[in-house]
Amino acid sequence: MISTCLKSSKVKKKLNEGKVCFGTMLRILSKPHSVPLCASQGWDYIILDTEHNDYNLETISNVCLVAKYEELGLYVRPADKLYHQMAQMLDVGVEGLVLPQVKTFREAEQIIRSTKYAPIGQRGVSVSNAVTLFRDYDLIEYTKWANDNLMTIIQIESEEGVENVDELVSVFGVDAVMIGPADLSQDMGIPGQIQHPKVVDAFHKIIDSCNKHGVAPGIHLQDMEQVEKWINEGMRFITFSYDIQLFKDASQSALKKLRSLSRQIS
Repeated sequence: MISTCLKSSKVKKKLNEGKVCFGTMLRILSKPHSVPLCASQGWDYIILDTEHNDYNLETISNVCLVAKYEELGLYVRPADKLYHQMAQMLDVGVEGLVLPQVKTFREAEQIIRSTKYAPIGQRGVSVSNAVTLFRDYDLIEYTKWANDNLMTIIQIESEEGVENVDELVSVFGVDAVMIGPADLSQDMGIPGQIQHPKVVDAFHKIIDSCNKHGVAPGIHLQDMEQVEKWINEGMRFITFSYDIQLFKDASQSALKKLRSLSRQIS
């Protein structure tokens, strides 16, 4: 008798219904406890950033195991788009990948070949014990579940990617785009100027192409006013800030209040 431990993607369901999902990025939180901590606060998903940080495979596997018992999605941004990096991350239990610096149709196709099982892609078959919680699953059921539920998110972070966006999001299996504003503005020669008309035009072009092809447009932002603006403009996969910055912001807010109280009694 087959168990029913395979986790359905609530993020994918919400995005397919046209709803907005909110997540954050982890850069230093590495203990499995970080998953229920984030889930308890209502985040739809978290992204472990291995592109710029030092998460190792064992840490990722431990965090993924805990995520199987929570509703939020657990995604990883690998350092690159090599087959072994993507497939192995999924085998240890990652529920989706955020692929950096996707620029060409060929790269997007290769991502899908590497992350989807046949008949969509050519990912090597391994029924992951971490994913199934050691229960037995029929191979056909497992591979269909993986193709239906594991998220594939591409990052557009260059002028070339913006130019090719219509081709990128036309690739079947791409679920969402997460714009990287810092890298995109840097590539445009206007680093950090994410309100520059050139950057704004690029954001609109990405939103239009995503909507045309049924892909969720998204972005990684740290400014709440910018988040509000781009939700109103149609962004739906919103990654807000990251663990270090959230702690710093909360600390500064609390300390400002605490010091004002201290001045009142001095």
